[in-house]
Amino acid sequence: MVVKLSVFCGSRYGAKKSYEQVAHAFGWYLGSHHVELVYGGSVSGIMGTISGATLAAGGEVTGIYPEGLFDAELPRVNTTHAIRTSTIDERKKLLIEEPDAFFVFPGGFGTLEEISQAISWMTIGLIEVKPIGIFNMGGFYDPLVEQLQIFVDQGFATDIMPHIHVSDNFEDLVQMLDADRAALDATAAAK
Repeated sequence: MVVKLSVFCGSRYGAKKSYEQVAHAFGWYLGSHHVELVYGGSVSGIMGTISGATLAAGGEVTGIYPEGLFDAELPRVNTTHAIRTSTIDERKKLLIEEPDAFFVFPGGFGTLEEISQAISWMTIGLIEVKPIGIFNMGGFYDPLVEQLQIFVDQGFATDIMPHIHVSDNFEDLVQMLDADRAALDATAAAK
């Protein structure tokens, strides 16, 4: 079962109002289903929307924020747990090491970098394999999912595609992550 979910998302709202609306519903879902949110620590954009809704629903939030790095991106001060880092690399390392699974919300280059690093670290054995949920809202991540499969098909990447789950329904996606986490835990316990 996923207890801690690291969410990779943007510090901007994106071009469509629906991103913010769905982010709010997703945060509320996490909080009301007792899934702890682990995220980049900001009140800005989608990060702020998801974390605020999670807290409003009574959930726990761990914010991991690099001190003094951003002028426009302010840290959330009312998280359940606050971890301050001195670099963005420390922040990413903790975002990858802390959770039971990952959830990728539509975002920008930072979001892409975070998921790329998590996948890379898993395939080279720096961290255990963890379930990844790609929230494919409106087909946002179709090209990325296709490219990931090309990496595997062309022999440039270890096949972790069975642990990469794609859906445009965040509730279904969290359930897929739960099932995969349970299977990974059962396999580890059997060893």
